[in-house]
Amino acid sequence: MASPGAVADAICGVLGRRYAGFDEVLLRDGFIDIEDIFWGRYSGYLPCDTPYHDLRHSMSTALAMTRMVDGYEVRHGGKQPALGPELASLGVLLALFHDVGFIRSLSEAGTKGACLIRQHEQRSVDFMGPYLAAGPLAEYAPLAELIHTTNFARSASNTLAGLGPQLVDLGRMLGTSDLISQISGRFYLERCHHFLFQEFVDAGADRAVSPSGETVILYATPEDLLRKTPGFYDHLVKPRLESDFQHAYRYIGDHFGGDDPYQSAMQRNLDYLREMIVSNDFSRMRRKPVPLMPLPAE
Repeated sequence: MASPGAVADAICGVLGRRYAGFDEVLLRDGFIDIEDIFWGRYSGYLPCDTPYHDLRHSMSTALAMTRMVDGYEVRHGGKQPALGPELASLGVLLALFHDVGFIRSLSEAGTKGACLIRQHEQRSVDFMGPYLAAGPLAEYAPLAELIHTTNFARSASNTLAGLGPQLVDLGRMLGTSDLISQISGRFYLERCHHFLFQEFVDAGADRAVSPSGETVILYATPEDLLRKTPGFYDHLVKPRLESDFQHAYRYIGDHFGGDDPYQSAMQRNLDYLREMIVSNDFSRMRRKPVPLMPLPAE
């Protein structure tokens, strides 16, 4: 996940084998652009300063999306494409760019990217509409709205309302890929502890205001965030995966021929976390994740 070129090779390999009319140049150009955006080489934008919502997460989401798209085709027979190369490429590009809204413009130099957490999905949509309109997928530019399937603050059914079955399935896979790529990650717990908590603090998302006007601390420490993560999974993530997205993750198993390494890894991470919580021993996280990009000096 630290090498955009390697991830692009893997994704293009999967889609190139699946679709005769797959446009490899389109996706490789997307990888060049997203890498430039996150590193601050894209005109008008500053480098990424969110170590949790980073380029690595965007690439892992795109890879999970690719595998689901391929599994979707397998489940639908594999010979006559159910999605086809254009919709498949659209889905992967939306996954790759779904968090571009965390990237600050030059005029936002005094703002931390984490502070954009509440509007980053809409910012990503606003970026991707014109981006798609300028390329070979221009007719699909309005479907940048599918990025809102990654938005917990918006009902998935509202985002997908009025769309045909293929696009509904594509949106469900997009929302699923964002979640399973995070929670299955080998360093998921460490990244929550070292990176996500600080992003929440920077954004003020570690607290809320009660109806009486009092400030309520939601996550007092990184360990407190981890203690509440199983509840977040059980009450928010799992219903979203199983109900809102109709078990779209099952296409991963179709891609891998029966095995689902994402679900297995998610379960391992959650089981290990629950063991740490019961023992109240977070020292069992012995590794410190390394940011993909250097963090800005305070």
